[in-house]
Amino acid sequence: MNGREQAGPTAAVAEQPGMWTRQGPYELGWDDLRTALDRIAAALRADGFVPGAVLAVARGGLVAASYLTCVLDAPVMRVVRVRRTRDDSQYAAKQPPLLEQEGPALEPGTPVLVVDDIVGTGATADVVRSHLLAAGFEAADLRFAALVRNHRSGFVPDYCPAVVDDWVVFPWEQGWSRTPGVRPFPLDEAP
Repeated sequence: MNGREQAGPTAAVAEQPGMWTRQGPYELGWDDLRTALDRIAAALRADGFVPGAVLAVARGGLVAASYLTCVLDAPVMRVVRVRRTRDDSQYAAKQPPLLEQEGPALEPGTPVLVVDDIVGTGATADVVRSHLLAAGFEAADLRFAALVRNHRSGFVPDYCPAVVDDWVVFPWEQGWSRTPGVRPFPLDEAP
């Protein structure tokens, strides 16, 4: 099931048992990031979806959304912040998603690409989707992209080049190159 087909929010708000194997985090480097984003852009083009706006889920989705805004030549980029963790530590405790709208609202009828770094449980995607639907957007005008999806997520983005079973260290995170026990990032063969 993808973001367009999902009937409603998933019940998952906190981590589900078995979400993280705790075998060591994956390291997503800058080269992997560009490869992942290029795969997302290629998949969007292949589908014929032309976003009139890119909606970045802050903070993690900002870099990816900025890149996709440029390569897809989208005319507008907006930001919405959804806070889920109590802090930035590895395996940090989750809380119910809190959505904070930043900047002017998007106009219903605009095709929107929502971009985040990772889909863990799907709760963030659910709250953003619900927010957009309540604002008058049609489900057919919404697409969701993420760099990574947790293998146990109840939400499957429309575009996502990697599925993981553990924590991901993104290149913009402080100390990413010094994280002990990191593993190579598992990019799928196709988006």
